[in-house]
Amino acid sequence: MPIADNVIRDAVARYDRERDRYLKLAARVSDICRSSIVEDNAIRAQVTFRTKTVRSFEGKLKRFARRPDRDYASVDEVFAGVGDFAGVRIATYRPEDERRVTDEIKNLFEGESSREVLVDKKDKLAVNSYQFYRATHCQVFLREEDLVGHYENLRGTGCEIQVCSMMAHVWNEIEHDIGYKPEGGGPGDAEKGLLEALGHLTRSGDAAITRLLAANAARMQENVGDFVDVHDFVARLRPFFPEADLSVNAGQAFDAITELGLNSVVALKGSLGDEALSPEVASKRIEAFNRYLMSVDGAEYGLNPASADVLTVAVLHKVAGAFFDRHPSERGKGRPARIFYIARLYDRFMESLKSGERNAA
Repeated sequence: MPIADNVIRDAVARYDRERDRYLKLAARVSDICRSSIVEDNAIRAQVTFRTKTVRSFEGKLKRFARRPDRDYASVDEVFAGVGDFAGVRIATYRPEDERRVTDEIKNLFEGESSREVLVDKKDKLAVNSYQFYRATHCQVFLREEDLVGHYENLRGTGCEIQVCSMMAHVWNEIEHDIGYKPEGGGPGDAEKGLLEALGHLTRSGDAAITRLLAANAARMQENVGDFVDVHDFVARLRPFFPEADLSVNAGQAFDAITELGLNSVVALKGSLGDEALSPEVASKRIEAFNRYLMSVDGAEYGLNPASADVLTVAVLHKVAGAFFDRHPSERGKGRPARIFYIARLYDRFMESLKSGERNAA
C-alpha cells in the first residue's frame, strides 16, 4: 500500500521542525570522527557532514510512495525507517584505510539500543563487473558519555556514516545523481558507458594514490629539521620502530612530543635519550605499565606496543607528572582527552615504582 499523502505531509512538517537537531548531531559525529579517527591516527582523509533538506526528504518520500516495500503507515514509521537524516562522510585518500576507519567507528559509537554499530559494506563490483559503487555504511548513535549538556536531546537519534575512498566518492556521487535518481526515464547507453569508463578510472586512481603516498612517505624519511606535520613525524620515526604501525594513535604521540618542544628527531633524542627510540625499551615500559593498569582496574587505558604509543611512553616516562600538571583545564570537562587520563595513571605508576624501591631499601 503506498504512503498516504497525509503521512508524507505530516512527516515533512515534523522534519522541518526537527532538522536543527539532526544538524547538531551530524556536526557532533563529524567532530568525533575528525579528531578521534582521522587526526589521532594520522589518516589522510576528508570528513564532511550534512542533513537532508526538507525538499530532498519530501522527494524521497514521494519516490517511496511508488514502491511496495516502503509502505509506511504513520509518521513514526517513516522516522524509524529513514536512517540518513543526519549524515557524515569520511573520504580516505587510500582505500586501504577504510577498514581502520570502520573499526574506529565501532569503538567510538554505539548501535541502536546500545548494541554494536551496524556496518553494511557495499561493493557492487564484487557481483557485477559493470557496477562500481563502493562504500561502507555505519548507522551510529552517540555513547552515553557524549550525551551531556547541549547534546542530551540526541539520545536515540541515529546518524549514518559513509566511509569510502576519495576516488570512489566521486563515482558514487555522479552515479547517484544520474543513475539512482534518474530523470526522463533513466540513463541511456552513452551515459552508462561513460559511467563504466569513469568507474575503471576511479579504481586505477585508487591504486595510483596509494603508490603516490608511499613515495611521499619514503621521501619524508630523508627530511631533517623540525617535523612538518604528523605525517612527517610518522614517516621519520618509522625506521626506528619497523614492527609498529606508527600511524595508529599518532596524533596523541605527536601532540605530546611537540608540546614539549621536541620538534625533531635530534631534539627528541637529546631530551629523552637514545632509549626513547628503542623498541625494546618501549616494549618493556608498556608491558610494565599495562600490568600496573590491570592491578588498579584501568586496563581500558592500556598502551599499544604496536602503535605510536611506543613514543608516547617515552614522554610519559620522563615527564608524566609535568604533562598532567600542564592540563589543569581538562579537569571537570565532560570528556577530557585520553592522554590526560593516561598521563595521570602513568604518574601514579612511576610513584608506585619509587615507593617499591623505598620499601625494598
